[in-house]
Amino acid sequence: MKGKKPLKDIAAELGISPAALSFVLNNKKGVGSQTRVRAAQALKQYGYQIREASSPLQDASADQPNARSIRFLKYKNSAILVEENGNFVSSIIDSLEEECRSLGCELIITSFGPEDKEAVYAMVSAAPMDGLIVLGTELDSADLPFFEGLPVPVVLVDTPASGHSLNCVTMNNEEIAEKAVDYLYSLGHREIGYLHSSMNTGNFRARMEGYRRALEKHCLSGERKCVYSLTPSMTGSYQEMSRLLGAGASLPPALLADNDMIALGCSRALKDHGFRLPQDCSIVGIDDIPFSSICSPPLTSVQISCRELGAQAVRLLRYKLKNPGSPPAKILVDGRLIVRGSAAPFTGQAPERTP
Repeated sequence: MKGKKPLKDIAAELGISPAALSFVLNNKKGVGSQTRVRAAQALKQYGYQIREASSPLQDASADQPNARSIRFLKYKNSAILVEENGNFVSSIIDSLEEECRSLGCELIITSFGPEDKEAVYAMVSAAPMDGLIVLGTELDSADLPFFEGLPVPVVLVDTPASGHSLNCVTMNNEEIAEKAVDYLYSLGHREIGYLHSSMNTGNFRARMEGYRRALEKHCLSGERKCVYSLTPSMTGSYQEMSRLLGAGASLPPALLADNDMIALGCSRALKDHGFRLPQDCSIVGIDDIPFSSICSPPLTSVQISCRELGAQAVRLLRYKLKNPGSPPAKILVDGRLIVRGSAAPFTGQAPERTP
């Protein structure tokens, strides 16, 4: 028996499409008998096991596109963004499950981390099911080529997958950050700092680009830019901002945070060091997690519909199942500014802390 070989390479060796090879691997119709025999022999040589005759749910025809088996890959690296960001990611998953039920799809959830990544990827290569939805929140960009090589439709959710030919559904990050800066600018702020995540993800990179673009649009690029790199959790950002303030850091009168957890942690640190919010410092977050509406002062934030992210991911995958070979699609879900009490008009004075 030969060693495992990627399915796309086997398909190229046989001169057939990856989709046709997937049909053989998953024991589905749609492949001629001679091609099926050749493909089955090659798959066995390379250590793949051909699925037994599938159930009606798994063996959906073109006239029954909804009856599909979908695997959802939930990847956690540090778990800060997946588990600690309010209920943001869990709300996306709830929406995925609800949309799958409404379409008659079977959703199988596989959770994994860095320690079992290779084993999960091997399993997915051998049996990718009808399609994949992948949580990209903490996924490393180095992993994205793996999903490009799979013979079934793949949709990434909560990551822009920039530079890769992959379907994805994520937030319209650049315009969301730009919208937040626009709001602070409308309040008279001309020096707007940025509380940037120290975790390098596609979403945070795009938000940083939106922040920079907004500064240029308002001709603020020549002003002093204050960017602070902080852990994207409430505890981490609180501790790190406390150290900065304890060392005498001078803050601008307005701050945009990469997410609400950073904004909330920094707000607490500022108050503990004698700043009044929003009189001395205005803060705006992104995500609008539930705690943002009940903290003191309530946090102004850009709300993103987790329900829409999950539902659009399932609908996009369904479309790709019905239209194999269609070009990759990237769906961006916009955000809505929720104005609360953490931002106020600029008074013309630099932030001051009270003893």
